[in-house]
Amino acid sequence: MSVTDENLAELFEQYKDEVRETIETLDNELVVLEQDQTSSETIFSLFRHMHSLKGSSKMFNVDNIATIAHRLEDLMSMIDKNNSILSKYPKIIDLLFKGNDIFRDIISRLEEDISYTSMTGDHLAFVAEIQAQIDKINRRDSQLVDAARKLLDDIENLLPSMEELDTEALKKGISEVTTGLALATLEEDGANQIRFNYNGADLTESVRIMEELLGKFKEGKNAPEDAKAFVDAANALYGALAEVATEDAMSLIAELGDGLTLFSERQLEMDQMMTEFFGALLAELKQKFQVEVEAPAIKATRSAKSSTALKEPQVKTIRVDEAKIDLFLESVGRLITKSEILNHLQFSFRQAGVDIGLLRDFSTVSRTISNDIVNLQRSIMEVRQVEMNNILKKFPRLVRDISHKIGKEAEMNIVGERVPIDKSLLDDVEQAMVHIVRNAVDHGLETPDERIASGKPRRGAVNINVTQEEAAIFIEVADDGRGLDLARIRAKAVERGNITAEQEAAMTDKEAEMLVFSSGLSTKDQATDLSGRGVGMDVVMTNLKKWNGEVVIDNRPGHGLSVGLRLPVTNTLLTKEAIMLRVGTSTFCLPLECVNEIVTVPKEDVHHHKDGAVFRHRDMVISVIDLKGLLNLPEADEARPASPPSDAGSLEGKGTYVFVILRGKTDARQSILADEILGQQKIVIKEFELETFRKLPYFNGLTLLGDGRVVLILDSDKLIDS
Repeated sequence: MSVTDENLAELFEQYKDEVRETIETLDNELVVLEQDQTSSETIFSLFRHMHSLKGSSKMFNVDNIATIAHRLEDLMSMIDKNNSILSKYPKIIDLLFKGNDIFRDIISRLEEDISYTSMTGDHLAFVAEIQAQIDKINRRDSQLVDAARKLLDDIENLLPSMEELDTEALKKGISEVTTGLALATLEEDGANQIRFNYNGADLTESVRIMEELLGKFKEGKNAPEDAKAFVDAANALYGALAEVATEDAMSLIAELGDGLTLFSERQLEMDQMMTEFFGALLAELKQKFQVEVEAPAIKATRSAKSSTALKEPQVKTIRVDEAKIDLFLESVGRLITKSEILNHLQFSFRQAGVDIGLLRDFSTVSRTISNDIVNLQRSIMEVRQVEMNNILKKFPRLVRDISHKIGKEAEMNIVGERVPIDKSLLDDVEQAMVHIVRNAVDHGLETPDERIASGKPRRGAVNINVTQEEAAIFIEVADDGRGLDLARIRAKAVERGNITAEQEAAMTDKEAEMLVFSSGLSTKDQATDLSGRGVGMDVVMTNLKKWNGEVVIDNRPGHGLSVGLRLPVTNTLLTKEAIMLRVGTSTFCLPLECVNEIVTVPKEDVHHHKDGAVFRHRDMVISVIDLKGLLNLPEADEARPASPPSDAGSLEGKGTYVFVILRGKTDARQSILADEILGQQKIVIKEFELETFRKLPYFNGLTLLGDGRVVLILDSDKLIDS
């Protein structure tokens, strides 16, 4: 079967989509496996995914993926039968990550070259690397089995004539094989898992230092200070042994003391003779020690926030062109407008004195149609939405790779994977989050030594929490690192010309925190491939402005930083309840979610001062936004003066004002003075298509009323910020 067969083109596209999903799942599961190497469930899942990948790739003759997946499947099969292999060979995790990256590269290249299906030199080298690992496991296991069988044979031969001498020999044999089993099952880089004890004394540190330095002496790579370090370690070993030694080790301990004396007399000159002497003596001493092997640190339990391989529900899907969904949404929007026309006709019929029974039937049908249209729109909107997990599942791997690259230890905790978001926002949200998470690991988290010194856990945490609000989602990325150094940020902003020294002096801490989003600003003196160019957080702010989002920063110096992103759930057609209000000769819409309260206030209770008009309501001082002044609106001929008067004398008149109190981001309340509240109705929010309209400062779209009028929709956040 050839992938170039036109009849298979659609199936091949589905195959590539499935491989991409598998790659994302493998990334997530490998991060989990690295944290919990005994998870049989994760190991079997990885084995199953490799098997499926091999089978589907063979079907489409994608030989490179099929071959590599087959060899990794063999490796995972061995691990599935004995999950202790991972603790003995920790490099296997890196090998599996490398294989997944190769799958990702192959799929990417297939987009440009459909014939990229054969094994390359790099692919063959990787398969050889997998085979070498498999051979190492098999060889090591075979040696262990041989040693165990020999011990059993010795025990069987000794049993018939068990005497005291034989008993001692048996004990010695068991001890040697036990030690051999422990040492033989470790990788070259697993030496740090071995611990040496003698009669309750932990000698591990001294032995490790002596062995490391002896290796340097033998290769001639030692530094001048190494001889002194060797003497210190040997003295520490001698002192510890002297306190707890039994008779069987006394002669060796005496030799160690004599060797140290001789070494000192030779003015710490480590020649070949001294190297061989200490090397042989240390080897004999180690035969007396009790050898233990530390199991890798494994997290017994993980909190609900921990990064886990999400069990994806089995959902049947169909591929639908996004443009068709958008077209359907526009049609639904027109139906909603027609529904409002029916409401307008209902009002006109009532005014015209149409039969009450007929009017009641018309009203029932109109209301039913309106409800059905809204439900239809809600359903199609859900088709456009995807779960946040589509991008969140990539971040555990990102955090893992960055932390390994820069020598830090970090874990990723995620909450809110199921929160929906419009598909059109995904790419920009993912791009913004990548920059924030990368900064959290690179700038925010300290090194393991720094964290321990400051009383924190060795491993840092980056937490992503996604919550759904009324018409928005809130994405919080928080770390438990060092937080923002505002003094350094201020200095760098002045140095790079982002602000002047005078602006810096007058700046609050909250304003200084927002400087991290300035273009070209970085606190690093030298750029790396991760950060330092001052463009990352600038991208975050650019993407937020594009979707009318906002950012919230919570800086906790010494304890971490939280960056919150608030974005609309969708960027497409929205239906909302809104109030209609008249200001001067103009009519505007204001979404009901932006309205805190509508109040009527006597004129004498409205007071004017240099910053504008205010009134007191429920023990709160509420300021008035001069909408007429902001928009330069004319007065209606028949309307009373709508703006609060600017001179105290005119406040004595009788009458009332109607204020719409806005619901803002903060507790500070502001209001709009309205000449008349015209009512409430459903509106379909349409974005401005012409660039000229997009520059309007206090509006976020337009809508079509039932009587055919086009009305602008007020943006309460922009009005409050004004």
